[in-house]
Amino acid sequence: MASSPAEPQTASEQTDKRRWNAFVCQDCRGIFRIPADYSGKGVVCPCCDRMLRIPRAGESLPGLVQQPDTAETTEAQQEYAPIDESDATEALGAMDSSVPPETSMHESRPSIPAQVPGGQLRRRKKHRDRSKDAENDWQQERGRKVRFSRRIPIYWWWGTAALGASIVIAVMVALLKEKPEQASTTVPSIVSAPVVLPPSGKPKSDAQAMLHLTQLNQGYAVMEKFFATDSIETLMPLLRPVAGLEEKVRHYYRSKPVKMQDYHSIEKSTSRFSAGHRVMQCEVRLQNQSTRTLTLIQVGTSYRVDWESWVGWCEMDIATLKRKRPTQLTEVRVIVEMVSYYNYDFPNSSELEWQSYRLTFAHSDEVVHGYIERSSPVNDAVRLASDQTSRPMTLRIRYRDETSHPSQVLIDAVVADSWVTDMPEE
Repeated sequence: MASSPAEPQTASEQTDKRRWNAFVCQDCRGIFRIPADYSGKGVVCPCCDRMLRIPRAGESLPGLVQQPDTAETTEAQQEYAPIDESDATEALGAMDSSVPPETSMHESRPSIPAQVPGGQLRRRKKHRDRSKDAENDWQQERGRKVRFSRRIPIYWWWGTAALGASIVIAVMVALLKEKPEQASTTVPSIVSAPVVLPPSGKPKSDAQAMLHLTQLNQGYAVMEKFFATDSIETLMPLLRPVAGLEEKVRHYYRSKPVKMQDYHSIEKSTSRFSAGHRVMQCEVRLQNQSTRTLTLIQVGTSYRVDWESWVGWCEMDIATLKRKRPTQLTEVRVIVEMVSYYNYDFPNSSELEWQSYRLTFAHSDEVVHGYIERSSPVNDAVRLASDQTSRPMTLRIRYRDETSHPSQVLIDAVVADSWVTDMPEE
């Protein structure tokens, strides 16, 4: 007696034993294989790139999605017959023996013909080939080139760009088009010298304007003579008289010419008055294109050059000062800079007690360092403002003793906060 054939196993039991399971996409109805351990996870359909969730064992499969309201879905329903899910599972299950387990789930599968009531087989509609990494194709979208829409011809784009460029050019030409020049009826006035307003800022009368212009021209004439003179005899009448001036001038020019060799021009546009027009200052440009301030002081009815501030006169030049190291007060005109230099006679331990300054002499690259007690009122007079890095000053300095370091001096007094001493007050 023949033994009865074993009852066939259910599709769920066969699926549990296989390493690969078949799945039908709910969107495109494409059939593909997935590993058995993907149950309950999401995958991307290799046919339509849709994200799908794979049901676990024992869960009911969701019904296939249909779009009856679109013409494309209606045409597809007429051309292709529906496929039963159990038939697709059995058909793909038979293919497991011929396909090795290492085969990727994205490899192409032969299409399964659909069974129609008439017994004829119809081939399923072929889909376009997808890459093996279809789930990663979306990452490559950002690197693709932007193309013009196929609905709009390319020449429309070029035409629009040309029209926009033409409009921009036309607007620019209209804005830059010069208006016809009108004949000027005014006669340009000739200005012989710049007019500097008084400090009060009040409008000048005609008499005041004439006096101001006269003083400017008088000051310029003195400046021109000062730079043109070549002897002490012709120079002295142009200088502001101070005590011992002639002796200072002869000592200064004993080894150098009286006529200034590096003079270039007077910057008249920088002329300015102060102290009720008793002080006139102007910038002078030198041959090296640098500028220096020339100060004129009114003496009687005429202006005289303040020679000491122009040459930066000192009672001792820096070389003589370092060699003799005088312990008595010596008047010097220097550029003062606040620094932190402590060495030799003033070590680092004295920083809390002494403030150091760098003193630069005129026409010299050598410097000395001056020191003032921080609690001294002289330090308050020398201290620079927060927005200043340096300024010219007239000081009285001395050495502590004859054994002091030649580059370190004491600052005892401030003669003036500029190189001009005895400046007339406002």
